[in-house]
Amino acid sequence: MAKDLAEQLARIGRKAELLTTRYRLLEQELVRQRARVAELESELDAERRQSERIRLDNEHLRISAAIAPDSDKVAKARAYISDLVREIDACVDDLMRDI
Repeated sequence: MAKDLAEQLARIGRKAELLTTRYRLLEQELVRQRARVAELESELDAERRQSERIRLDNEHLRISAAIAPDSDKVAKARAYISDLVREIDACVDDLMRDI
């Protein structure tokens, strides 16, 4: 009986050591995984910030493209302004002759 009890205690002791060893390994793995999670969260935050910057840049480009005139509109505006300047010059010439 004492022999059986000693054997049982020895088996329990070995199992306890095995459990302790596994527990320590799992604790170490948990620490590594938590560090990895923190690293990934940091990367995710950086990606989110970059995504927001890109979204804002895209929005600014879209707005500026809508506002910016194309070359055809610029040429038409210059021609219109040139016509107005000629008309003003003609009016000034007419006024100077009348003086």
